[in-house]
Amino acid sequence: MKKIYLLICAGLLGATMLTSCDSSEKLANSIQGEWTGNTERILDTGAAKATAVRVMSFSKGSTSTEGNVTMSAMITVENTMPFNDSIQTPLTITATGIAMITGVYQAKDDDELIISLDATSLSTDVDPEGVQMNYNVMTGEDSSVATKLKPAAVVLATQQINRAAQNMFTDINKIDDIKVKGNLMKCEIGKSDKDLVFSRESAIAPAVTK
Repeated sequence: MKKIYLLICAGLLGATMLTSCDSSEKLANSIQGEWTGNTERILDTGAAKATAVRVMSFSKGSTSTEGNVTMSAMITVENTMPFNDSIQTPLTITATGIAMITGVYQAKDDDELIISLDATSLSTDVDPEGVQMNYNVMTGEDSSVATKLKPAAVVLATQQINRAAQNMFTDINKIDDIKVKGNLMKCEIGKSDKDLVFSRESAIAPAVTK
């Protein structure tokens, strides 16, 4: 009787493992390719604002349930400086940078990926020439002030983009509640419980493994 019980338990365990493996493989197959998210507002203090557009790229590794992941974000920051003794009219500083980090993923079940990102791979790129300074009213004197302020504006924007990138990527250890339908994916990233929507860059979704 005991032997029969053990055989039944072993059979049930084996069936559970096979089902879990099939679900994980199906999920891993469905996420392959590059995905682009909608614009997210990641900071808004009134004087300082920041938005980001995430991009995630998945490629299979040595097994059918794991592989490599690259996460990037186009981050745009905007700062409004009120007028003072040096600035006669409000000044807006706008800059955009690209942040990127790489790592690996492992499909845990039918809707969750375990993510391990390499913190040392995090990089940001901000083009100093792309930092824009806009006055509401521009005069010759204002233009001269803007030129003098440009180096400090570049430093400020670069620091903000670096900080935003670190905040976006440092707490990611999973992608959860994943729902893929064709070339659309809804999911929750990291500790956030906010649903994010992505579209696949490829026109055709990969075939789903049965």
